[in-house]
Amino acid sequence: MEIEKEYLSATKVCDVDSPDIKMQAYLLTKKICSEKQKAIEIFNFVRDKIKYRFDYPYTKASETLKKGYGNCFNKANLQIALLRSCGIYSGYKVYLIKKEVFFPIVPKEIYELINQPTVHVSCAVFLNGKWIEADTTIDFDLYNKVYKNIENWTYTEWDGEKNISLPEKYLVEFEGIYPNIDLYLLNPPRFWNDSLLEKTNKFIDNLLCL
Repeated sequence: MEIEKEYLSATKVCDVDSPDIKMQAYLLTKKICSEKQKAIEIFNFVRDKIKYRFDYPYTKASETLKKGYGNCFNKANLQIALLRSCGIYSGYKVYLIKKEVFFPIVPKEIYELINQPTVHVSCAVFLNGKWIEADTTIDFDLYNKVYKNIENWTYTEWDGEKNISLPEKYLVEFEGIYPNIDLYLLNPPRFWNDSLLEKTNKFIDNLLCL
């Protein structure tokens, strides 16, 4: 199966050629030879070192790396940038999902603003001739504090062979795997602003301190 070169390319939001992205990819994979193990190291880093918090979808991968947090768009985008920096084909796996996934982690008034269904993005990696989903959205701290006791949620080590994705009960429709979703990410936010982002992220911080 031949994969388009676009799945290795930089985009405006996925700034593969950023010195910070290149350096982080090098530090994570410098002692590793196999593509699969490189992808696993990048997965582990993005899932747990980049904390789940809300940010604007158009945030560049290098900015998410610097901030150390992001939502599904941001984390998948960073993961893809790191993979592509290592020469590993990767893309944006796009879903429509039920907004109930956000219910435990956002204030009620903000939850009501979220579309039903809403868009979810994860990373798909091309390994051993097939696409494998490697969703890094929920870090261990948030899983352990919030999602661990919710039915169907698991925290699984990724082996580079099986798919890791959101629980099926939240998935409405699979939209496809794309090399570039800048046109979507660069759209003006429907309702998010600095104040709402700060309020929601403080809400999550408080949950973790309980």
